Amino acid sequence: MHWSRRRYGWLLVGALGLHALLAVALPISGDEAYYWDCSRHPEWATFDQPALVIWAMIPFRAMLGETSLAVRAPALLASLGIGLILLPLMRRLGGAEREAAHAYLLLHATPLFFLGSFYASTDVAMVAAMLGATWAAAAIVQGERRAWWGFGAALGLGFLAKFPAVLAAAALPPLLASRNVRRDLRSPTPYLAGVLSLALTAPVWIWAVQHNWDNFVFQLDGRHDGGPLTVRWLLEYWLATLGLATPTLGVVMVARWWQEVRQRTTVGWVIASVMLAPMAVFSIAALTEPVAAHWSAPTIVLGCVLLALRGVGRRSVLAGAAFGLTIALGAAAVVAFADPLATWLAVPEVRLYRKQSTLFGSLVGNEEITAGIANHLEPGELVASESYTSVHLFAYLSGGHLPTRLARLTGGKHGLASLYWYSPASLRGRDVLFVTEFPRKIGPRLEPLFGSVAVAGELVVRRGNAEARRVTLFRCRDLRAPEGVFTRVQEAGSEM
Repeated sequence: MHWSRRRYGWLLVGALGLHALLAVALPISGDEAYYWDCSRHPEWATFDQPALVIWAMIPFRAMLGETSLAVRAPALLASLGIGLILLPLMRRLGGAEREAAHAYLLLHATPLFFLGSFYASTDVAMVAAMLGATWAAAAIVQGERRAWWGFGAALGLGFLAKFPAVLAAAALPPLLASRNVRRDLRSPTPYLAGVLSLALTAPVWIWAVQHNWDNFVFQLDGRHDGGPLTVRWLLEYWLATLGLATPTLGVVMVARWWQEVRQRTTVGWVIASVMLAPMAVFSIAALTEPVAAHWSAPTIVLGCVLLALRGVGRRSVLAGAAFGLTIALGAAAVVAFADPLATWLAVPEVRLYRKQSTLFGSLVGNEEITAGIANHLEPGELVASESYTSVHLFAYLSGGHLPTRLARLTGGKHGLASLYWYSPASLRGRDVLFVTEFPRKIGPRLEPLFGSVAVAGELVVRRGNAEARRVTLFRCRDLRAPEGVFTRVQEAGSEM
């Protein structure tokens, strides 16, 4: 097929339409509801994430209301941005519309990008920024001094999306190894671009100063468990990354990366360095702790760029596309048809059914549970849970009407942004309807915090003849010790 600029544009429009359709059709997850709730309490940053994606939701919520399309609109824009960046990047690398189209199509054959293109997360925005930084670095190699501005802006905005975007700075060593590029250091442009990059990251530093550097302490120490050296998590990380890239395409990506290294060109070293950086850093981390495979997203995206640029066999493409689309569409189908699937698994003759709450607990019955909570809620009560995904999902499904609060009772590390929204004074003395799926574990932990704690009932979700999910409601009176559990704001603070 002859790929003109117009045809490539229609490819991007068609992909955007597909992404938007999936964004509307599939229900919001707990993590997405967490970002949505953060956008209702805008700050310079949050405890565990920078705020670029969260800020981006605010205007879409104003236009589209509290809908899944509004929540996922930043992801739709970021995936479109990746497609827009691919064309000028490919031209810098010697390709054109054809190679850019092949790269964008290959990306959709990977479960990572297919699902991430409409899922509200910080990863897709980070990938767009890192791809933009790679494009700018290629332009710098080719003598475009003004591209330093693009490189600095991409790094700064990437940092505002997700901290690992700084790994795009891996392009600097091969850049500065070039004599022609080093001539740029005699001008103020690279240094002013660095100032721009640092200025763009200012919101994260402002939040850090306001909150005793809690966000950086968490990133550098708090989120890392650290354990004895082992290859188990490393192998799990590599295999999961290979699965997200699709196995056949993943193997060829490695071959193409090595081909770029052997060519020993500055542009090749730039691509290879940025592509390798996430895998190298997170492989080291995986020697002592579990690492999420989606953290390798920039590696997979740049791998598809190299596949489209250097070519890949038709059989490999077809096998990879079949695998990737099967996994991606299968995952989407499970989410979209969770209720009928849960009903089918409840039939005694279906031997696959064991413990349905484990398989579909987070997918089935959320609307019913939210309605049940609203029916049990008394005037003036707050709704709380130890699960950050549940507490924000209940808030989202109620249209923001349920006054939800997170209670950090189990030592969780993620999703703690809401602990900085409310002061102890605003919480002390309040009555709370506590929602949990683990009453034996959570009940005893509530008693020291309140004047009285009593079971208020249970909400049972059934599918077919089987129980799919059960939650227990505790009616907790007179919150006496909110510090550290419901809030991290100092006593002298006010509600944020």
